[in-house]
Amino acid sequence: MLARCIATAWLATLVAVGADSAAASPRSDTQGRPFQLGCWELNKRLEREKPLAALDPAGFVINSGVLVGGFDDRWVGGMPLATKRVQWWIEAQSTLTAPPGSFGGSVVLGFRDGKLMRVDAVSGKKLWTADLDSFTERPFILNGTTLYAVTAAQVLYALDFQTGKTLWVFDGGFPEGLSIRTGAKPVAYDNKVIFGTAAGELIAVAADSGKLVWRYNPSYTDARFHDYVGEMVVRGGKLIVARYDGLVAAIDLTGSMRNVIWQEKLPGLTTSAFRGDRYYVGALNGDVYALDPDSAGRRLWRHVTGAAVTNLAVGETDVFAAGVGGRITALDATTGNIRWYDRLGSAVAGAPMIYEDALYFTTGMKALYAYRLKSVKN
Repeated sequence: MLARCIATAWLATLVAVGADSAAASPRSDTQGRPFQLGCWELNKRLEREKPLAALDPAGFVINSGVLVGGFDDRWVGGMPLATKRVQWWIEAQSTLTAPPGSFGGSVVLGFRDGKLMRVDAVSGKKLWTADLDSFTERPFILNGTTLYAVTAAQVLYALDFQTGKTLWVFDGGFPEGLSIRTGAKPVAYDNKVIFGTAAGELIAVAADSGKLVWRYNPSYTDARFHDYVGEMVVRGGKLIVARYDGLVAAIDLTGSMRNVIWQEKLPGLTTSAFRGDRYYVGALNGDVYALDPDSAGRRLWRHVTGAAVTNLAVGETDVFAAGVGGRITALDATTGNIRWYDRLGSAVAGAPMIYEDALYFTTGMKALYAYRLKSVKN
């Protein structure tokens, strides 16, 4: 990795393949050259020692042009992308476990010891600290002035975003078995907050009081894990969800009873994302699917990336899939064609980040990679 991080700009291989072959191999006659803006080591000690178990479950976030996250197990910092120099530090008592939440000009951090912290993204000033029953690995949501967080014990917290004060708590029941890391974040709809459990159940509670409104399990499979992954989204009175066991479904939210409007069973799923009237899902076998949630989940395209998908980010014209082993694949959002791919040599940490005209990835070895979204001609 060190050799790749020395240069601040270099050209990587761009590969395009035909849309009609989901398993097509990259062809040398269609190679192009996108511009990689650079690679920066965020923690030189990790690069020197190269620990085999290096992992960053939280990743980073970009807020106000500042990259915020855990630079090691002890320090959280903020680094302006313009300078690539860390301008503030916060000494942490434990590691970050949740993807940092970016809201306005501040960032919410979740730690292994169950603490939440809201900080100013530019200055690093602590705005408040709150204590939860256990840590959270899911993304946070902000609805109005209320921040919602789900802990590993499946307890939903509602906190005042200005003060960090706990408004109410709802216990969804401790998971009976193991659960996957970084499940789907809750969604707010019609004065309710909806979140999923490790058993595959959906729970809706009143947003103002935390009282139970309904519980519903849309399907049963004999798979080991039933956690919801990626992004749950409400569209036209339907809740669109993806589960680790391969279920993709639309649940009716308009009637007095819940029911499945449409569903599809795919190979094991790891993540999902919604943008531009399309629902994208990534799978353990390396597939990425584009579905039309308004047309009974009709499959628009499927393509193989070559590595189990861990995260998805959707831009205006491309779907960026991060895979096991540091594989990065850019797919045409309309056709599924592979535009380009790269291998970073280390597991990608957290979700890809799109900021201004660049795409950013961080790795478990604390390296930051940046790609220009607009290709550069030779």
